[in-house]
This record gives sequence, C-alpha cells and structure tokens, in this order.
Amino acid sequence: MIKKLKNIIEGSLIKWGFLEKKDDIIPYAFLAPALIILGGILFFPLVYSFVLSFFDWNMTQSGGAEFIFLDNFIELFGNSAFWHSVRLQVFFVVISVFLELLIGLGVAMLLNHNFAGEHVVRALLLLPVFILPVVSGLTFRFMYDPQYGAINWLLGLIGINPIAFLSDSTFAFVAIIIQDVWRMWPFMFMILYASLSSLPESPYEAAAISGATKWQVFRHVTLPMLKPSIVIAVILRIVNALKAFSEIYVMTNGGPGDATSIMSIFIYKNAFDFYDMGYSAAASYVLVAIALAFSVYLVKTQFEF
Repeated sequence: MIKKLKNIIEGSLIKWGFLEKKDDIIPYAFLAPALIILGGILFFPLVYSFVLSFFDWNMTQSGGAEFIFLDNFIELFGNSAFWHSVRLQVFFVVISVFLELLIGLGVAMLLNHNFAGEHVVRALLLLPVFILPVVSGLTFRFMYDPQYGAINWLLGLIGINPIAFLSDSTFAFVAIIIQDVWRMWPFMFMILYASLSSLPESPYEAAAISGATKWQVFRHVTLPMLKPSIVIAVILRIVNALKAFSEIYVMTNGGPGDATSIMSIFIYKNAFDFYDMGYSAAASYVLVAIALAFSVYLVKTQFEF
C-alpha cells in the first residue's frame, strides 16, 4: 500500500515537472516534515493576522469578532497617534541606519590592512551585535540613570548636572538611537569589511598610475564596487530596525508620553494594553508595507551616487 502510494506521488510529481526521475523524491521526503512544521509556524500566523486585520475584535468585549473589511485601515490612517508613530519610525530607521553605515564603513576602511592583533580587534568589535536586544536595552537604561548611571557620572566629572535622559522627550529619542547604533554598527562593519577584503587590486593600480587622490579613489573606485554590499547591508538593517521593539520597550516603553512610541510599540499597546487585535493586525501590515517600500526603493535606485 505504501509502495503504491509512493509510486502515485512520484508519478504525479514527474508529470507536473517537479521531478525528473523517481529517485529524486527521497530528499523531498526527508525535508517534508520540517517544511510542514516550518510552514505551520510561519504561514498560519501570517494568514491569520491578515484575515484578522479585516475584523473588529476587542478581547475585552463580548460578541466575538465582527467583519468590518477596511474600517481598521481607514481608522488607522485617520489616527494622529498612528502617524506620529510612523514619523518616529522613519526618523529612527533613517538616522540609525545612516549612522551605522557611516561608522561601519569608516571602521572597515581603517582596519582594511594587516596589523598585529588584527583578528582579536575585529572579533572584539563584533561583540555588540551578538548581545540580545533586551539585554542591550537594560544595560543602556542603567547607564542613562540620572543617579547611578555611568553616563551621568562621566558628565559629573566635567561639571555637568545629571540629566534624566529617558524622562525627557528629546533626550529619550536620541538615547534609543544611540543604543541601536552602538549595538548594530558592527553588523555593517562585518559585511563591508568582508567586501573590502575581496575587492580586486587592478582598479587601484590603475587609479595610482593616473595620479588619483585618496578621495577620488574612494569616490570613483571603492564606493562603486561596494555598492551591492552596501545595498544589501542597508536593506537588512532597515528590515531589522523596523522590527525594533524589546530594547525600546525595556528602556522607555514608548515614553515619556509617546516620545519614543515607534510603530512596534504602537502595535504592541493596541494589542496588549487595549486588546484591539484587529486594529493592531492592520497596523502590523502597514509596517510590513513600509518595510517593502523601503526595500524596493533601495533595490531600484541602487544608491545612485
């Protein structure tokens, strides 16, 4: 019976063009259980949340979910708090990723040569990126403490009074950006350093013969060859920065007020503070759309320098 079923499946897959010969089904058979489990974990919540975005479902109210089609999205686009979170999200992503790119590229250029202890230095520079976001957030929260924080202690040494960084709307937003830049610039460094190390020497030799300055070499030789790696690194960081949540949650919980309430915090609060699951799901898909828009734009423009 099992052999007959196997032959039927193999025949169908060969007929549909998925297999060229019967022996090819064996690798797929080994992969199938893992793929089914992974598909259930990934795709079921994805589809469920998308369907949920068309329903009015507040967990504190009786009556269950009510289909309202696009009303969640319409209400969302008319909500000033939502647009505030979008603006903060864009500022957070653009400023953080830009600074991480500058620092990562600069350090990669500085270390792109052989020196004593180079492997140790590069390994140490990568440590922040392996720290869990929530651990990084808690660490910076303690560092920003107005009474016992290391930053205010250093400021006190030069005669500056303690600053309540996380209680001030302007300082709080800058504080979460500094935390993100510190933790993630090594990611940029890692990608760009690997790319720099693999660049061919012939363009540099030609530039030296033509008498090009260091800036001209960087501008017209190094940067164009690094462009694909820069685009990939920036896209990966944008997608990752759009998902930033735990470090901001433990540092400020979106506060003071809504000064650091980026989209992930806005979504979380609507889902777990106000229990409005449909509205939160709709906001989540707007965040996905923003991530896709950023990625498509970068891929199409390819950083036209």
